[in-house]
Amino acid sequence: MKNFKGLLFIVSFVFLLAACSADGKEASSEETFTLKYNSAFLPSSQEWHAKAKATEEFARLVEERSEGRIKIDIFYSNQLAGQVESLDALAKGTIDLQNITPVAWGDKIPEGSFTALPYWNINEEHSLYIMRETEIGKLYEEEMEKYGVKMLSYWPASATGFMSNKPIRSVSDLKGLTMNLSGDLLADFYKKAGIGVATIPYAEQYEGLLRGTLDGIQFPFSSLEDYKLGEVIDYITKPATISPALGIVAMSQKTMDKLPEDLQKIIIDTAIEMENEGVAASKRLTEESLIYAQENDVDIINMTKEAYEEMRQLHKTTTWVNFAAKNDRTKKMVELLDGETEKWKKENPEMVKEFEKSFGE
Repeated sequence: MKNFKGLLFIVSFVFLLAACSADGKEASSEETFTLKYNSAFLPSSQEWHAKAKATEEFARLVEERSEGRIKIDIFYSNQLAGQVESLDALAKGTIDLQNITPVAWGDKIPEGSFTALPYWNINEEHSLYIMRETEIGKLYEEEMEKYGVKMLSYWPASATGFMSNKPIRSVSDLKGLTMNLSGDLLADFYKKAGIGVATIPYAEQYEGLLRGTLDGIQFPFSSLEDYKLGEVIDYITKPATISPALGIVAMSQKTMDKLPEDLQKIIIDTAIEMENEGVAASKRLTEESLIYAQENDVDIINMTKEAYEEMRQLHKTTTWVNFAAKNDRTKKMVELLDGETEKWKKENPEMVKEFEKSFGE
C-alpha cells in the first residue's frame, strides 16, 4: 500500500509538471527579458515630445506594465549599430528595438522613402491614416516583415519645410538659390527648379547658412530653436513640405517571437498608445516652433494655394516619379496616394479647413 501511494504521488507530480510546462506559458511566467533599444537620435529635450513618448515613455510603461518582466535599455545616437547597419542588426536580433526615420533604410527597403515625398501629407491624422489604414502602409510594412523586422509604431516629428535667407513664395523663388541635398530623391526637382546643390552634413548647416554657402534648407521647423538655426535664418515657408515628418519604432521579429504572448501584447499595445499620444505632441511642437520664429524675427511666409499646387505638381513630376520608378510596390504607393487623400479629406472637412489656413492671399 505504501509503495502504491508513493507511486501515485510521483505520477501526480509528473502530471503537474507537464500541465505547467506543456505550452511553456506557465513555466516562463516569471522569466525576465532585457531588450536593447538603439535610437538614431539624441535624447529628447522635453518629456512631452513625440520622440520621448516613443522612446523613454514607451520603455518606462512596458517595464511597469510587465511588472518588471521586460526591461528596456536605451542607447542613443546609434551607439549599438550605425544608421544603415541597424536594419541588419535588428533582423539578426543583435539589437531588439530601433528608433529611426524610414528613409534611412531606403536603400534596402525603398518603400520607406515614401514618407520623405514632399507634400504627401497635410497633418498628423492624415499621415497615420495613410500609413495605418490604407494599402500604402501595408506595402511598406510587408517589406519590413520580409526583412525580419516588425513595425511597432510611427511617431510624428512635427513639420519640416523651407527655411531660407531669401523669401520662398513660389517655385520661381527657388531659382538661383543654393540648398542642401541629401540622397538622390530630390535631385530632379532641384534641377527643374534651378536650385544649386550643396552637400553639407546636417551638423554643419548652421555654419553654411551663416557664411552664405547655403541660401536655404529643408529641415524641421523645430531646429530653429534646437539647432539655433533661428540665428541664421530669416524666413520659413508654409505649408510645410512634409507635415509632419515621421519616425518609426521597429522590433526584431526574432526577439518578438521569443516573448510570451502576454508580453508581446504589452509591447504592441503600448507602442500604439505612444503613437496616438504623439499626434498632439507633434502639433504642439510645430506650433511652438512657429511662435519661436515670430519671437526671433524669422518671417513666416504663407504660400498662396496656387503657388502650393504648383510646387506640389513639380514634385509629383520629379520626386514622386523617381520614387515610383524604384519598383512595382513604390509605383503602386504613389498611384494610391491621391485617391486615398481625397477620401480622407471628404471624411475630415474641418481638418482640411484648418490646413487651408496656411495659405496666403
